Amino acid sequence: MMDEPVSSQAATVSADVARTRAHHRAFTGAGLLSGAMVGSGVLAYAFFVLAARTLSPEAYGQIGVLWAAMFIGVIVLFRPLEQTSTRAVAERLAHGREVRTVLVSVATVYVVAVAAGAVGAALAWDTLTERLFLGSDFLTAMLFAGTALYGLEYVLRGVMAGAGWFRGYALCLMADAVLRVAVALPLVVVASKDLAAAAVAAAGVGGFLVPLAVGRRRLAGVLARGEGSRFALGDAVTFAGPASAIAAADQVLINAGPLLVMVEGGRHASATAGVVFAATMLVRIPVYVFQGVAASLLPNLTRLHAAADMNRFGHALKRAAAVLAVTTGVLALGAVAVGPEAMRAIYGKSFAADGTALALLGLGVGFYLAAATFSQALLALDRGKQAAVAWAAAAGCFLGLYFVLPGADLTRIAVSFAIATALCAALVALTLIARMRRA
Repeated sequence: MMDEPVSSQAATVSADVARTRAHHRAFTGAGLLSGAMVGSGVLAYAFFVLAARTLSPEAYGQIGVLWAAMFIGVIVLFRPLEQTSTRAVAERLAHGREVRTVLVSVATVYVVAVAAGAVGAALAWDTLTERLFLGSDFLTAMLFAGTALYGLEYVLRGVMAGAGWFRGYALCLMADAVLRVAVALPLVVVASKDLAAAAVAAAGVGGFLVPLAVGRRRLAGVLARGEGSRFALGDAVTFAGPASAIAAADQVLINAGPLLVMVEGGRHASATAGVVFAATMLVRIPVYVFQGVAASLLPNLTRLHAAADMNRFGHALKRAAAVLAVTTGVLALGAVAVGPEAMRAIYGKSFAADGTALALLGLGVGFYLAAATFSQALLALDRGKQAAVAWAAAAGCFLGLYFVLPGADLTRIAVSFAIATALCAALVALTLIARMRRA
């Protein structure tokens, strides 16, 4: 067989180099998405403040429980699908392969998950209604409806992130938040717990339909490109399995606090759950910013891995680690200095929290962000199983400590959260260091 002409080889090499250089920025889109996350977070806090100021502490506690329960379901079931789509689309586009079968496989898993959720809803309806929502069937309905609606949004997010359409992802975040506040605005004149619950559930509709309508031609073009082997359903399940375990542990750490208070019961459990929810939301503001970084980090690190550029891969992680170390210290100090006053000023006089507990929550958020960042790197390296082990150990630590520690509910949650997230960050970092040394 004759050798390929030199000019053709040079053109091919030049094209490969140009494509590789285009993907060499690990934080491409991070600024845009972080800005969108901040905007989304501001609107989310506007919703929470509106609900806290217009509803009783007991009713607000119910909305906090709905939010926590819904996003546990959403993150466990559908964030893995987002991450699967993100990594698969980014990797396959980097190699010039088709991506339509990625969407087909992920959509199939979504349909199966929703069908299984419908069966689970029928079986667990009475228990959830009585234990979590104090007999409110409407809140239980919003829990399951909102979870399914957000699932559509998360599948779309994965395709947009993998394709590098970060403006569409940002539009998704803002449309979600705007619709939630719009639905909740009548709370100013009608103090309705059901209305607040409807706003929580309905937001996913805006996050799905608006970017889909704006970007339908762009997305259709991405799905029409490429050729080669199909992305099988088994490939989606193989990657999504460990990602689901990570997501489940993540939500135990982040959102389980109010649920634990409700499950444990006791006098004024609903009001206490409201205080716990308000405190955890107060110190989690940086998590909104990080979610934008994470959404860009996974596809960009995947492209660097596909291009075998491990030097830039490692440099990006070092930069992230330095920023996270500073963020952790600022969170802890800020919580001590202004946390208790901020709780009362934002949510009202009924929401009181100890400065030490808030500082521990802030410290835990910093550790959580570190663990989540390094986990994105392990997922990009297709080492989700190792990350899942670390997150499962941390979730078990959190639950175990909560049930054995003495003291007030918020203090127990804060101590358990700080220790468990520190453990998670250490385990994930050690796993990543070992993997990078072998690369």
